[in-house]
Amino acid sequence: MKTAVLFGVGAMGGRLLRVLEADYPCVEIVAAVDADAAKIGRTLADVTGYQRFGSVKIVGDLASALAGISEKPDVLVHMTESKPHLIKEQLLDALNAGLNVVSAAESMFYPGLRYGEFAEALDSAARANGVSITGTGINPGFSYDVLPLVLARGTSAVKRLTIHRCIDVTGTGPGDIEHVGYGLTPEEFNRRIANGRVEGHMGAPESLIRIADALNLEIDEITEAWDLETADFEVDSGDPTLGILPPGRVIGITQRARALDQGREVLSTSLAMYYQPEKFNLVEEDRIEIDGAMPVKMSIKPAMQSLFGAANIMANTIVPLAEAQPGLVSPLDLPTGGTVRGVSRYAVDPSRQAKPGYLPVTRRV
Repeated sequence: MKTAVLFGVGAMGGRLLRVLEADYPCVEIVAAVDADAAKIGRTLADVTGYQRFGSVKIVGDLASALAGISEKPDVLVHMTESKPHLIKEQLLDALNAGLNVVSAAESMFYPGLRYGEFAEALDSAARANGVSITGTGINPGFSYDVLPLVLARGTSAVKRLTIHRCIDVTGTGPGDIEHVGYGLTPEEFNRRIANGRVEGHMGAPESLIRIADALNLEIDEITEAWDLETADFEVDSGDPTLGILPPGRVIGITQRARALDQGREVLSTSLAMYYQPEKFNLVEEDRIEIDGAMPVKMSIKPAMQSLFGAANIMANTIVPLAEAQPGLVSPLDLPTGGTVRGVSRYAVDPSRQAKPGYLPVTRRV
């Protein structure tokens, strides 16, 4: 059994509780933290509706959460913001308290690429306290990197790899809204892209770099571009802060990243992120195509859900991360199979006779 602190009881935190309630008897939430004054003092059941850990009361800071429990938890599951300057102290506080950390922040998938000092500080703190830290989710952390690399194990001499993802982001939380730019006017969206306030999906270059490393592909630059979509009708964002978006606001973004070698495309991602994509004749899908000695094509329809998919990946990472070596860990270095969800194992049942075409089994705790 691994015990965990839920840090952030928002859109992602609620979905994580849904995952753990349906599965993972080996994980127990023992404390919860959120900065929202409207949630502090209430229980997880009151705020999210999920009952398995429903009696846990939400507090406003990590110190209070740890003071309220008798034994130090194994893991802190971090689900607040994505940008390094907003989460650095949150993560360091957890590491210095001796907690392993699984973060949903996109910037935590491979922070060493663009945020060297940030990554070094986390790695040093983790090693000093004998714990580990990683960042993962549906992308980056699975659809953009782990899954393509698993598929690439079935071929060789890879020349080109493309990833396309179209998802419904209805209900995404304030952290994603801030750095992706939903609800803005097109003019404001473009201004924020130009000055860096809006980055869209964070992490595509990091995923492409890790794929290039793993497959020994030559690249010399990565480019990104953003295409926005507006509607001439109202669109429900599914978020209480944005609410119903009036016509003319950004309700969809298609973000493309390309890894090039002397101008030739080697790797690419395309991510269409829309509120209610079916209204724009878009098909929710994950598609991966690998041009290699044996071509590989995979399609998942509908696409793996954005927030719920990320919550599943996070839940699946808790136990392997707690058992990893101290330091900043890549999700690519964790076991592909993730957490063994049950607490029992199957074996041949000796009380019944096995025969060709029939194998009796029994479950043993």
